[in-house]
Amino acid sequence: MTADIRLLRWPERDREEYERLVSALERVRASAARSRGEIVAPVPAGPEEPSDADRARTLLAQRRQRDAMAGSLVELFGEPGWDILLTLFVAYEEARPVTGEALGALLSLRPAVLARWLDLLVRRTLIRCAANGAGTLDPSTPLALTDDGLTLVLRCIGGA
Repeated sequence: MTADIRLLRWPERDREEYERLVSALERVRASAARSRGEIVAPVPAGPEEPSDADRARTLLAQRRQRDAMAGSLVELFGEPGWDILLTLFVAYEEARPVTGEALGALLSLRPAVLARWLDLLVRRTLIRCAANGAGTLDPSTPLALTDDGLTLVLRCIGGA
């Protein structure tokens, strides 16, 4: 059992004392090294792991850049369903609503293409949105990921 795992079982007071002890030992080690004439530099912590929202934003930015570079060949790279899920995930993380109309404009999707994808994603229970009286999706209603949709996106971007 490692010290970190054992530390999780300690009462809060003991954890704080342990952290103070580790910090004091590090100061003593650095002081002793300096007294011997050694150059003491802090150990770099390494890069910070990006959040899931940052990963999704990066994926969307890469996809928009690719689309811009493709020009008239942009339709060769189309994945509207994935773009919709990523966009709704970022909106979820930023706690902001996104309507079908805004989504279509943001992703440059034709209304018919957007409607087909939204209908499919709703039927697959990956997103939810309100339907109007005729049983069709209302483009002015906010869209949201379902729990299944959120799980899918997190599973897909977790290794990105």
